[in-house]
Formats: sequence, structure tokens, C-alpha cells
Amino acid sequence: MKKIWIILLILLITSFSLAKLMDKIVAKVGRDIILESELDDRIQQMQAADMIGEDHSRFKILNDMIETKIILQKAEKEGYVIDEFLIKDTANRKIKSVASQFNSEREFKKELEKAGLTLLELKEYYIEQLTEQSLREQIITNKIKNRINLTEAEVKDYYEENKDEIPPRPEMIKVGMIMRNIEPGKQTKKDLLIKINKIRDKLIQGEKFSDLAREYSDCPSAANGGDLGYFGEGTMVKPFEKAAFALMPGEISEIVETHFGFHIIKVEEKKDDMVKASHILKKLEPTEEDILATVKLMENVLQELRAGADFSEMAKTYSQDDSTAANGGILGEFTSEEYPEFFKKELQKIEIGEYSELIRESNVIYILAKLERIPERPYEYLEIYDQLKELVRSEKEVELYNNWIKELIKENYVEILIDE
Repeated sequence: MKKIWIILLILLITSFSLAKLMDKIVAKVGRDIILESELDDRIQQMQAADMIGEDHSRFKILNDMIETKIILQKAEKEGYVIDEFLIKDTANRKIKSVASQFNSEREFKKELEKAGLTLLELKEYYIEQLTEQSLREQIITNKIKNRINLTEAEVKDYYEENKDEIPPRPEMIKVGMIMRNIEPGKQTKKDLLIKINKIRDKLIQGEKFSDLAREYSDCPSAANGGDLGYFGEGTMVKPFEKAAFALMPGEISEIVETHFGFHIIKVEEKKDDMVKASHILKKLEPTEEDILATVKLMENVLQELRAGADFSEMAKTYSQDDSTAANGGILGEFTSEEYPEFFKKELQKIEIGEYSELIRESNVIYILAKLERIPERPYEYLEIYDQLKELVRSEKEVELYNNWIKELIKENYVEILIDE
């Protein structure tokens, strides 16, 4: 990576060193000129960035440079401005990025010196490039992009005219999923409620809140006697917050349930729209029995599927993934290269019509299925509507841009001094 940056830096320097020599003018654009060294420099930079294609002749690259000059002149004439602070900040960040490719700042500066370039000159180069880029983007957005009006009929017409040329939708595999969360069971919840109610009884009997928090709370605040400090509305989860703000200083709450578990809250103080509170938390987590029960349930589901049960009905009955369960567990249609990354390895192990083994990730268990093969076919209009819309927009932008450039060239003096 460092070698690439060094090459690019040396290419940047070309424009500084060659400017000292007598240069041939290759184009005149209004009050500006383009030197042969600038054209050579642009070609070298494009080559280094691997941006030179078969259609990038020397003459075409010069024409692109002319277009840029004309556009910048127009932007200046119409009073477009740049955010100088943002430009300088971006230039500084670019320099830091380049410098980070070297072992030290000293090595970076030494490499600059070898190429005859100072840090200030490099910064000025970046500022110039970023300024041109900003002005060009602003005026093209206003003159071209913001003037594109796209109708539904245009998109539809484009589809009808070009559908025979649109590559077909490749063969897909329909993938299904049944997901089940490992959750605390009713008995687990009941046992935990008994435990935290016993703690509350001790508080009512006069035992110190901070001592009980240190002994029993599952929250990191236990080390501080359950002290949460001051907090305002919107800081805590809703049930906790509602209970805390309803208490008076010195009061102890009833048992409050949140997705963390069960809480006992004590308000210490209230000030303006803030409350200072402590709490004792008993986390509600699945036990080994809960885990085994969920695993057993999913093993039974898998057994029924392999015995011929309807996947769609089983997904609607047992899957807890809201986004797919109502749709019969359909995760989507994918090519073999486009499987969701999280499931790719498991899906590659099974064939069409087969089901995966149980897949456990943390407290979630999955069953995956390759339900059917969808043959290659033409894309339907709505399937690629967004892509079609962007294609039509792009074509209109190119047409509008080309017409706009032609008008600008008519308005400006342009002379090209090399052969096509």
C-alpha cells in the first residue's frame, strides 16, 4: 500500500516540476490554457489509478479536461462558492491518510523531499482538486440532476423497448427458515419473582437498600450499592422510568419488570426534571431446563419436517421471526453465490428439499431449508423497477449534460492545438 502512495505522490509532483520548464499549450479555453505537461500529468494519474480504458485516447482526455475548465468557469461566473473550512479539513485528512502509510512522519516528509515536494505544496494540490470537485458537483447537480423529471411511463416504455436485451433472472433457490428464541420459561419467571419479593420483604423490614443491592443485584451498579445517579426522562427503559418518576424520595417501588428482568427501585432525591435512584436487579435468563426445552421443541419440529410436514404451516406455527413467519418462513430466493453470509456455510451443506441440522447462535435456534429450485426466467417489470428507474435517469442525465456542454462550448472560446 505504501508503494502505491509513493507512486501517486511522485505523479502529483510532475505538475510542479514540469511547470518550471517551457511548456507547449495544447488547448485554450476562454481565459485559461491547458499545458501539455498538465495533459501528460492527467494521463499518468489515470494510469496509476487504473482508469485508462480503450476509449481513453489522448484527444478524449484533453476534451474531458476542457469540459472541466468550462464548467468551473461557469460555476465561478454564476457565483458558486465552496466551504473553505470543509475543503481544508478534508485536505488535512487526506494528508494524514497518506502519511499513515509510512512508518513515521519523518519517513513521510523525507519521501516528499526526495520528490521535490513540500507538505504545503501537497496540501495546496489537494485543496485545488477538492475545490474543483465541489464546484463541479454543485453546478452539475443544479443544472442537470435537479432538472430531471422522470415519469412512470418513461420507465415502463424503457422496459418494453429493452426487455429482450435485459439479461435473464438467474436460477434461484428458495430458502426457508424457522427461528426460535431460547427464553425463560414460566417456572423460571415464577422462581425469580419469589426471590426478588423476598429481597423486597427484607427492605420493608428495615434492612439497608445499599447492602442488599451489593449482595443480590445482578447489575454492575451493585458495587455502588445499586446507585444509578441522576437521570432524566428518555434515559432508562420505559417501565423502569415510569416507576421511578412516580415515586417520592425515600419510597421503594413494587416489583418492576423490564426486558432485563425484575427491579426494585428506590428514589433518593428529585431535582427539577431529574431523579436520583438506586435499584436491585435480578436478571431473567433462561435456565438449562429452558434451553433443553427449546432444543427439544425444535428437534421435534425438524423430525416432523423430515417426515413430510408442510414447511409453511410449521413456520407459521413455530417460528418467532416476525418478518418471515407470516409468509410461511420464506427467507428469500438466492443464487448459490448470494446466500445470506450468516447462513451460507450451512446452506451449502444441504440439497434441494432438505433441512439443516439445528443451528444455535447464542440464545437463538434456526432450522434452514432449501425449498425449491426456481428456473432461469425473464425479469418481471416490478422486480427490477428501481434499477430501470436509475438507468432511465442516467440516460436522461447524460443527454441533458451533453446538450448543456455543447451550449457552454458555443458560449466560450475553445481552441484545441493537437490533432485528434
